[in-house]
Amino acid sequence: MRILMSALQPGGGIRTFFRYIYSQPCFSECSFTLVAPGRSLADFLAEFIPDNRITVVPARHGNLAFTRQLRELIADGDFQLVHSHGFSAGLLTELARTGYRIPHLMTAHDVFLPAQFSGWKGRAKHVAMSLLFRRMTMIHTVTEDAGRNLLEFFPAIERRRVHGILHGVDTEYFRDGTPRALKAELGLGEQTPLLGFFGRFMGQKGFRLLVDALEEIHRTRSVVPLPHVATFGWGGFIREDYEYLRNKGLTDYFHQCEQTDDMAAAIKGVDVVVMPSRWEACGLLGMEVLAAGVPIVGSQCIGLREVLEGSPAQTVPVGDSRELMKALVAELSERESRRSDFVRFQPVAVEKFHIKRPAERLWRLYTQMLAGERA
Repeated sequence: MRILMSALQPGGGIRTFFRYIYSQPCFSECSFTLVAPGRSLADFLAEFIPDNRITVVPARHGNLAFTRQLRELIADGDFQLVHSHGFSAGLLTELARTGYRIPHLMTAHDVFLPAQFSGWKGRAKHVAMSLLFRRMTMIHTVTEDAGRNLLEFFPAIERRRVHGILHGVDTEYFRDGTPRALKAELGLGEQTPLLGFFGRFMGQKGFRLLVDALEEIHRTRSVVPLPHVATFGWGGFIREDYEYLRNKGLTDYFHQCEQTDDMAAAIKGVDVVVMPSRWEACGLLGMEVLAAGVPIVGSQCIGLREVLEGSPAQTVPVGDSRELMKALVAELSERESRRSDFVRFQPVAVEKFHIKRPAERLWRLYTQMLAGERA
């Protein structure tokens, strides 16, 4: 099967998708040509994807040039299917295939928020996007939650064209990881509770909610010894966020760690992972933590609630630092028994979130689309 792929912003989420999905055996008979910016992407994929499975073609600069580039490749007639990744790439790819019968699948790696369509410019953008979404052969979302979000904002899309497939991770890697001695590295005693924050420093990930929750725990002394936080995020507003906690007098309780290539070890090195996100397309970190058998407290936001549903995880309302504080106090007050709850759930998580399941479902979607085109 020869597939043309496109991506305009192949950041962390899309890279992780490529790494996990296209390394699976079900794609062994596929040949992918990926049009995307960034010289490092080819090197990244070469580390994880079998040789000759994905060929990266540098994207031309600018939306018009990118669209023309895709149209030229489609016109060559060497591909059976086009698969775009992300809303921007999806919309431009749909324009590029105008006049051609080749089927087009878009994977939505994000969700929509009301503020995106405010004002007359926002409404005009919505009309144009709706028209192009309705033309696409199929749309794949990485959670059912994200699929409902898409249809809520674009109800004119035929429901049968939207396929929510809960994403997955390398659960065996997280199950089998060796815990990192983080407390010793940070100079903390074994009895000191250590929370882990693995999100980026941006409003979406809710870091300041965690800071506010810790401030309240410290004020009330509701957990003894007082908990510390190890952060592993990067970029975004890290300076501003650390200034925020400095102004609250919490500098000594937050520890910024270097980025790690061994996430399983880092996750297993903390007592509780905190994920107070405001929204997610798919809460992959939640899958990784549950597969590692480590307690997690998360928000009830879109894309994360679906992951944590049915697990022992406590969930709190989005944006509510007071409820987050209460959940953390409850979690840390019963650390041993709560850890046992998550260890017992671990085999369920390993099977439920294994990457083989979404990869095979995506493969079946490919074959379904090709069968429909032949028909």
